Amino acid sequence: MEVIQSINNPRIKTWYQLKSKKGRQEQGLYIIEGIKLIEEAIDAKQEIEALIFDQGKDLPESLALHLEKYDLSIPIVSVSTPVIEKLSDTETPQGVLAILKKKNIEIEKLFENQFSFYLLIDQIQDPGNLGTIIRSADAAGVQGIILGNSTVELYNSKVIRSAMGSIFHLSIVQDELDQIIPKLQKNGVKVIGTSPYASKTYFDVDLTQKVAIIVGNEAKGLSDSRKQQVDEMIKIPLVGKAESLNVAMATTLILYERVRQMEKGWA
Repeated sequence: MEVIQSINNPRIKTWYQLKSKKGRQEQGLYIIEGIKLIEEAIDAKQEIEALIFDQGKDLPESLALHLEKYDLSIPIVSVSTPVIEKLSDTETPQGVLAILKKKNIEIEKLFENQFSFYLLIDQIQDPGNLGTIIRSADAAGVQGIILGNSTVELYNSKVIRSAMGSIFHLSIVQDELDQIIPKLQKNGVKVIGTSPYASKTYFDVDLTQKVAIIVGNEAKGLSDSRKQQVDEMIKIPLVGKAESLNVAMATTLILYERVRQMEKGWA
């Protein structure tokens, strides 16, 4: 087991760079923290480069048992509390972090026949919203998520925390939606956009077919040019006095209408 005391250690400096988008892109790595999230990563067979724990707290027993369960020989690094505080992105660190390799998912995989339920995310800026949307998509059985290039980065620490492990379960890529949407349509996927001004509600459209739901920016929704690309537009009916719903909540409602239709049939 390696022991590191100083925040100026070269490895710590390298890992610290993972707190920035540029550092994550250059190294192909990212940081997660917290016992439960690390255990989920182990269960999902993610590639873990190193497990880091605060020497003042010791390696949590449940985490040690997880490693033993899968007979994993992950490099374990014992560090000082100042090092944990330097690498952590939370106000009250749990004292355990992990360095993970980014998943390398080929975009073409998402066009294979087994995929029939997609979520496209266009220009979502709030990492908490994106993480919540990913978590809802995981729960609702979405098979592939495509983030537009103008959407917040998947490996942002707040996205990871809000998604609560769901990024480990799904095929998620970030790419140019202008090119992705025509490919989906060519493969027989109906692309459905969302807008409060659509004429049809989400109850009025058959979501049991091969379908991709696309949701847009928190404040502006889908752009006019994006609306021109989709096959159909739907809205969530608002019967009270609220002007709108949070994008994560609205997305969840629409995804679960698809779940309902698949179970009960569309009529």
